[in-house]
Amino acid sequence: MEEFFAAPDIAKILHEWHRRNGDFSFIAVVNHHDPVGAVWYRFFNSENHSFGYVNDETPEIGIAVSADYRGKGIGTELMREVIDHAKQIGIKQLSLSVDPHNFALKLYQKLGFTKVSESGTSWTLLKVI
Repeated sequence: MEEFFAAPDIAKILHEWHRRNGDFSFIAVVNHHDPVGAVWYRFFNSENHSFGYVNDETPEIGIAVSADYRGKGIGTELMREVIDHAKQIGIKQLSLSVDPHNFALKLYQKLGFTKVSESGTSWTLLKVI
């Protein structure tokens, strides 16, 4: 885990988490306290961004669900919650990056995300809300 969090691309995404305006997250738990997944978004700019960057006004989403809990609707519920939250506070669109071979691509497409660009093995998807 230390090596994962120290990777430059990951460290950039997490740097000063919740200290920047607009950082937001939901955590899915089971048994009232065991985390099994999370979804978050963060605003970036043209000089400092991740793979799903579209513009300064569009936050990038990240999502992770524990392997044992995938395919049980947790990712869908997390995505719906973060989309609803963003809409309620006036965010107009959300973006994310996904490998086109990732099984989550179908979920994102079902939720209305569409491909706007690609770079290497990554697609940038956008959802207008």
